[in-house]
Amino acid sequence: MEEINAIFDELLIIKDRYCINKLIIPGDSFDKVSPTSKELDCLSTFLKKINLPTTLLAANSHESTTQTESVINHFGILADTINVVKEYHDENKLFVGHFIMNQSSKNFGGTVDSKTLKQYRYVILGHGHNYEMSKDNWCQLGSIRYIDFGEDPKIKKVVGVCLDYETDRPKWLWIPINSCYPMVNLILQQNLDLEGSKDTSNSKSSISQAQETLNSRQFKALSDLLAYLDKLDPKTKVRVIFSDYSLWREFLPLSETYKQKFNKFIEKKDFLISANIQKPQSTETSSLKDSLIKFLETNKVPEEIKQILMEELK
Repeated sequence: MEEINAIFDELLIIKDRYCINKLIIPGDSFDKVSPTSKELDCLSTFLKKINLPTTLLAANSHESTTQTESVINHFGILADTINVVKEYHDENKLFVGHFIMNQSSKNFGGTVDSKTLKQYRYVILGHGHNYEMSKDNWCQLGSIRYIDFGEDPKIKKVVGVCLDYETDRPKWLWIPINSCYPMVNLILQQNLDLEGSKDTSNSKSSISQAQETLNSRQFKALSDLLAYLDKLDPKTKVRVIFSDYSLWREFLPLSETYKQKFNKFIEKKDFLISANIQKPQSTETSSLKDSLIKFLETNKVPEEIKQILMEELK
């Protein structure tokens, strides 16, 4: 809520700076069909403050139960200037919808081809979270904040502003939203090539030397990670991807500390499919389970960590 309110305040500044006289929100104002009273109040307050003729798309997505029923429908009673529609278009000049184009680089089930909307001069779309400008006549506007880690954290969040819309020479601006909380993806792995050693025997000295190298690299990887996390703003949304079991095990005691520090903190464990672990020949769950149990027993993994790994397998 704190992040959303900061973004709304920034949009109010943009409205005054560019003398905006109309607002269109292309769907997914909420991410669920039953928003809380605080969430409803948040959007209602923003619409009251911005005080513009507003079009809200009641998308067939997170905030709708059927094609006709949506929590957004109720916002039409707030003011005569608020219009709730499924899609917006005006005189073949502007179309605003809530779907993914087939041609989108992030297409995950889009069914609309850009050719079907060629009659419109501009096509602005919601639904997709990443901002994307096409060479054709469409733009995937993207979300106003980072919502999940499937998004590209390098792509800025933007608001679209059209100046002189009613003239023959309108100008579009894609203004970055600076108040949204940043997001980072960190991948932690060993990259330790034990097969590269000249001595391939199983002698005690070679094993000891390999273990020393492992511990050294493990310490550097973890120390670099901790140093980086300590420098990040607590408002940052963080995901750490562990590609190595031993690194995750060493980090585990510190996990709760960083969960409390950051706005959002997620650990993703990819070490079961790491290149350093031989992939079972069979893809059957039972075979994978047997291989995992054998791996855990061989490496004398603590019981509490065994339980976590078995849950991950499920």
